[in-house]
Amino acid sequence: MNQEVRLDEKEYKKLSLNFRKIASRFLNTNYEEADANLARFLAFIDETPVIDEFIKRNIGKSYDMEELIANRGYHQKFQLPLTASEEIGFIYQLLSYINNSYRTMYDVSIGYNVGTKYQEASDNFNHLVVKPLVDHVVSYLGEMAIDMELDKRSTTQFNIGDFKGQLNHAEGQAKITANQTYNEANVQELKDVAQKFAKALMENDSISPSDKEDTLELVEAAVQEIENEKPKKIILKTAIENVKDIKEIATTGTALYTLGDQLLSLIQPLI
Repeated sequence: MNQEVRLDEKEYKKLSLNFRKIASRFLNTNYEEADANLARFLAFIDETPVIDEFIKRNIGKSYDMEELIANRGYHQKFQLPLTASEEIGFIYQLLSYINNSYRTMYDVSIGYNVGTKYQEASDNFNHLVVKPLVDHVVSYLGEMAIDMELDKRSTTQFNIGDFKGQLNHAEGQAKITANQTYNEANVQELKDVAQKFAKALMENDSISPSDKEDTLELVEAAVQEIENEKPKKIILKTAIENVKDIKEIATTGTALYTLGDQLLSLIQPLI
């Protein structure tokens, strides 16, 4: 991949984190705030040269978006192009047209619902139309990490066998007293789920190596804190927010998404 904009490791991590946050806000928007969150999403892209140049390189064919929107039947869905490059160009042009014209997100999402709720239409449109563009950008950022050799730098961090040596502690290394919030069974369950979550995380190609490393470190820290008599809530809260961010990238129904839910259900009661 020939990349014109150069980033150092810290800049890359900030970019990746901030994009996931703004994309998550748009993908999960309340339908009444969809137009405002679309504007925020596109503004972030326009103000971020790395992502903006990537998308602009994939814009080839121009589309008459007004005609496509006006001629769409009520339950007729937009037909996305088959190639990745054309799909990126089409979705970006559609979103840009909505943002810069009299059209609204309601105009393009209505009909994507099965029932009568506007929120369902918004959610389904974002999942079927917006999310593919987000996924393409996330994959591109992952390629950047590989080119920057962040994946090689992080290899030792991703040893699932010992999860940096913390999640497989022997029973005798962490004695849990009866008056603690978590008993031995709770802690062991948390470790088992964290181990499976880490494995699923490593197998997910849509998440960058640096994001994987950050998540593993935070989950590890949370597990260690829960073994303490008075775990620090700020560490648990940070781990929770990070796992939630990962879930936003993961597809609903996948092992990573399900294990993320399980992990959250075990940590959140301690907040």
